[in-house]
Amino acid sequence: MADIAPFHVMALLARAKELEAEGRSVIHMEIGEPDFPTAAPLVAAGQRALAEGRTRYTAAAGLPELRQAISEHYRIRYGVEVPARRILITPGASGALQLAAALLVNPDDRVLMADPGYPCNRHFVRLVEGEPVGVPVGPDSGYQLTAQLVERYWDHRTAAVLLASPANPTGTVVAPDELSAIIATAEARGGRVIVDEIYHGLSYGATPQTALAYSERVLAINSFSKYYGMTGWRLGWLVAPDDCVNDAEKL
Repeated sequence: MADIAPFHVMALLARAKELEAEGRSVIHMEIGEPDFPTAAPLVAAGQRALAEGRTRYTAAAGLPELRQAISEHYRIRYGVEVPARRILITPGASGALQLAAALLVNPDDRVLMADPGYPCNRHFVRLVEGEPVGVPVGPDSGYQLTAQLVERYWDHRTAAVLLASPANPTGTVVAPDELSAIIATAEARGGRVIVDEIYHGLSYGATPQTALAYSERVLAINSFSKYYGMTGWRLGWLVAPDDCVNDAEKL
């Protein structure tokens, strides 16, 4: 645990809340959060579920109705068929990222990720005793990994590539052809690709394509936070390949 640093942005948020409590006006740019609240129909649905006593344990993978609704989301938004059996409900996208790391990473396995990137990604890998490998990226690569960079940094201990598209903090998107090439490069070497897609809900212009359109072996992460202003609800999901689903349910 010694090399897992605190998530400093939460300390900044706490200080901002203190200033607001003192009457100060604060513009929040510290965390990735929409500037709108959860919509009234969603709040009402949550209240209704509580009033109806829907507070007991669910199946390990989550409510079947919710998993089916997410499956429909992929069909309608992306034109991609994702069976509900491959969708697992998690406590936020962070829970999905931890689950993906636990599924794929053994001690000393390497996971390639863009640097700069979301700081917690390193910690998810270290939590399972893997080695996060920050690959320097810049304007020449659109502040994202490329297939060429993946090939250059891959070695015999590399197990996976972790992408975020759109990315935090750079806001950049991996182009569709590059995303397809990265997935092909990793899979040709026996590795996997994890793609954090939570910022699809805050994309402007063309809708980014899900990585699930390019391979059934990809692990895709998403959540309700950015789409629906539900950051505090801690409700996310992982789309796992068929060969990972049983192990994911165990975890």
